[in-house]
Amino acid sequence: MDLRLLWLMAIVMGVYQGFNPPIAWLRAVGNGLEARSSRAVLRTTSCLAFGHFMSMVVFLVPIAIGVAELPASVLSMQTIMRVGWALSLTLIGFGVFKVLRPHHPRFIARIRPDQPIRWSFCMGIVHCGSPVMMVPALISLITAGAWISTFHMSSTAKLAGATMVALMLGGTMSLALFFTGSVVAVAVYRRLGLRAITRYWINLDLGWALMFIAMGLMGLLMG
Repeated sequence: MDLRLLWLMAIVMGVYQGFNPPIAWLRAVGNGLEARSSRAVLRTTSCLAFGHFMSMVVFLVPIAIGVAELPASVLSMQTIMRVGWALSLTLIGFGVFKVLRPHHPRFIARIRPDQPIRWSFCMGIVHCGSPVMMVPALISLITAGAWISTFHMSSTAKLAGATMVALMLGGTMSLALFFTGSVVAVAVYRRLGLRAITRYWINLDLGWALMFIAMGLMGLLMG
């Protein structure tokens, strides 16, 4: 697979999340209306994007380090294919679970509105599943670099490179989420107002769940 497609996938997923009202812009619009300030809108979307980024970091960085530490004899193509199949089945299972249980976990509703970073972090870990969806892309990017270097890099360089890939992958998706969510939030705040929430509300959770299933099926077919 062209590695550029993996980065494009991260951008598309971030844009999709940015359009999702509960994930990106709804809370930002509420804070902006309360403070009567566009800065409050952007401040909230930046906090939401940062919380989402941190949810990916705490999940992806340990996996990246583990993959980088594996020797070439263990990280064979057959092993990668088996891991890919397992991850694909996990994505399908998670997508089916989100279709059947689309509601947010109850404890997230107890997080105060003035804690957008914490709220977004928890959403990313236990509801959105963005870190889980990024695992196959992360492994593909790391192993592609590993095969190119034929594992002659030092251990420190491998760990640094794998960690950088995880950070860049999470950052790419989070930046796309921030810019998209900010554009939508500012537009709603300045032009459409609260009436837009009732008139133009779109529930994207079902599409997000179906995306998990689609990506899992694609991974199985490619394997």
